[in-house]
Amino acid sequence: MITHDLDLALREVVAMVPREQVFVLVDDNTLTHCLPLLQRTLFLPLSQVCTIPCGDENKTLATVEKVWQFLFDHGATRHSVLFNLGGGYVSDLGGFAASTFKRGMKYVNVPTTLLAAIDAALGGKTGFNYYGIKNGIGLFAKPERVILSLEFMKTLPAKEFLSGYAEMLKHALISSPLELNRVLGYDPGKTDLEELEFLIERSVVIKNYIVENDPTETGIRKSLNFGHTIGHALEQHSIDTGEVMPHGYAVFYGMLAEMYLSHIRLGFKKEVITQCLPLLYEYYGRPVCSCKDLQQLVLLMHHDKKNTSTHSINLTLLQAVGNCRIDQECSDTEVLEALDWLFAL
Repeated sequence: MITHDLDLALREVVAMVPREQVFVLVDDNTLTHCLPLLQRTLFLPLSQVCTIPCGDENKTLATVEKVWQFLFDHGATRHSVLFNLGGGYVSDLGGFAASTFKRGMKYVNVPTTLLAAIDAALGGKTGFNYYGIKNGIGLFAKPERVILSLEFMKTLPAKEFLSGYAEMLKHALISSPLELNRVLGYDPGKTDLEELEFLIERSVVIKNYIVENDPTETGIRKSLNFGHTIGHALEQHSIDTGEVMPHGYAVFYGMLAEMYLSHIRLGFKKEVITQCLPLLYEYYGRPVCSCKDLQQLVLLMHHDKKNTSTHSINLTLLQAVGNCRIDQECSDTEVLEALDWLFAL
């Protein structure tokens, strides 16, 4: 859960290993804005800090190799610990690099964004983008610990906050009407940290419950994929075209389209979609895509790692709020209809 004493949480971890075996992974942003909060406790020389370029377009094998090379060059061992200080990109890529370095070293996630705090830093999914596929290569490897502090949320840019809010909305939609009302009742345009803390804790509880009951995604954990099949295609397309879309924005658009599919296939209530649409108009705006992108988006979905065959697209849909239907095989025609509806909003 949320720690209210960041320094104590850090000291508890570094007490487990010699100081020279503690390493930190940052990107260009967290190097400047977040590392000083860790350094007031760790006091590490910069030679133990690995910096990678920010941006999901850099979530690649080449960046993983850069982290491996850094660890080799600076004497890391299987008994070292790597702090991943950043958003979901740093958590995912750093977790993969640590978990494969010399067959596995400990890593600790210190999420610095709302998105990472409630989603990417939890659950032990690690990986990087490959061959144009979002998180195309990866493995399950749980972090030694997740240190979640609101200190990093105080100066979060609005776009980053909204990106995390979308994942919070997803957790509510797959959980219960009560959780959905709580999240929709929060104004993402006003960062009330006291109210936000409660919502983060609820979101973490939902995610952890699902992960603990299905750590390797053979059943219930697939519910967490809601919004992500279409969302990942939108996100990857934005990377390919050079207009990079924040992950949470892509998931929000993906959830809208997949709620539409849920309605036409499973009778999901239109009223819930209507409840969520004001967020599109007031905060997220319409996706930067059009009808000319439809076939490319469908092609990306056919390469999604969640598919069981190359002939259909596998999605998690909703029969009702809190009532998920996993492994829903949808045709290209159905998905195209949902995308047409989304782009016409």
